Amino acid sequence: MTLLLPRNALSIAELDDLDHDGVVRFVRGLEEAGHRMVWIPEVAGREAFTTAALVLQSTERLIVGNGVARALERVPKSAASAARDLAGGYPGRYVLGLGVSGAVRERGVGPLPFLRGYLDGVDKTLGDARVPRVLGAYSEGITRLAAERADGLLTFLVTPEHTRWARETIGPDLFLSVVQWAVVGRSRAAARDVARERLAYYLTLPHQLAKLTRLGFTDADLTPPGSNRLLDALVAHGTPDQVRESLRQQYDAGATQVAVSLVGPLDDAKLDAYRALAEEEN
Repeated sequence: MTLLLPRNALSIAELDDLDHDGVVRFVRGLEEAGHRMVWIPEVAGREAFTTAALVLQSTERLIVGNGVARALERVPKSAASAARDLAGGYPGRYVLGLGVSGAVRERGVGPLPFLRGYLDGVDKTLGDARVPRVLGAYSEGITRLAAERADGLLTFLVTPEHTRWARETIGPDLFLSVVQWAVVGRSRAAARDVARERLAYYLTLPHQLAKLTRLGFTDADLTPPGSNRLLDALVAHGTPDQVRESLRQQYDAGATQVAVSLVGPLDDAKLDAYRALAEEEN
């Protein structure tokens, strides 16, 4: 299956901090502003598939992807059954995203063989049902697995150099979405301060540290709260036009889609930024 998805998307981490009604208001506002697709990360407070269902039922046209659902959180049958129902209930509006971290090694198996076996279980449950899917990956093994067993690849917190490598690894045709952090309407120094608060969590995760080390960042860069060099490489900032200009670097490196993740509190300024970015798309 060739994934035909919008060139521009969002990755909305805000849902972890919103209650049911807050989620409904937020995603309806994004759709009304003109956004066409959102990826929903599974990080802290929300379960992947029930949240995807909530967003789908709360909107009319918005395409929703799990970006990504943690394979360790549920058995393959549960993930596949939920994905099949969402894809069937909302044709053309749902994408299954799956990923696994190095924490799987505590079970005595590496991420690559685990995810390969997991996809076997998903396929067994799906049978003839067709659900578009992407894998979240940074390592060479799982990146190549995405080319073999999925319709696309989703990456997060990466530089254009990584995007170029990923495109070379998966070939010219596979869908590749890159989640790009951005801070709109602030100076470079202010953007760094906002992003550092969110980055702190990721600088505690071994698989994220390993990925960033492979990208050339040093221990000095990765020591919390993160160096200016690290922040400047990972976070776009400025006016909506300046952010869009930064995104072009990811497209030029081979991204099919760039999903903007706005960093910082969900206040009026951030809502204005979401609306401004939608105006850029339309």
